[in-house]
Amino acid sequence: MADTNRTVLVVGDDRTPASLADLTAFAFDVADRLGLPAQVAVGMQYDVNDYAGIVVDCDWLESAASIVLVTEAQNADMFVIDAATLYTFPTDEKCGHCGEEGDAAPVLVGDTWTSSVHATCAEAHARVASLAYPIAV
Repeated sequence: MADTNRTVLVVGDDRTPASLADLTAFAFDVADRLGLPAQVAVGMQYDVNDYAGIVVDCDWLESAASIVLVTEAQNADMFVIDAATLYTFPTDEKCGHCGEEGDAAPVLVGDTWTSSVHATCAEAHARVASLAYPIAV
């Protein structure tokens, strides 16, 4: 089992390819604003207790799986925020790999966005992250 305790689970409408693409793009914003890896939830096969928290997209009520995951997280008294709250956080300008400020952005590895990193650090960061926090690719 992957160590996801630093990863945020992102839930929303995943019923169509277009809605899944929108959810994946939203997960980029989650990783960029919270400075944590953000994994897109597809279906209900996730144990919410394995994650640092849940971020819900604005259309999460369109998906039965999202409703179940959010309810489980709330019942477990976990960190749960919605999209409106997320957008009150500033973007993360600090590289999660080298620690320097400026022009950092999350990188998609499998179904998970990394924390923000410089383009020059992305490959090394993904390699290190896969060792510390294995990500299914």
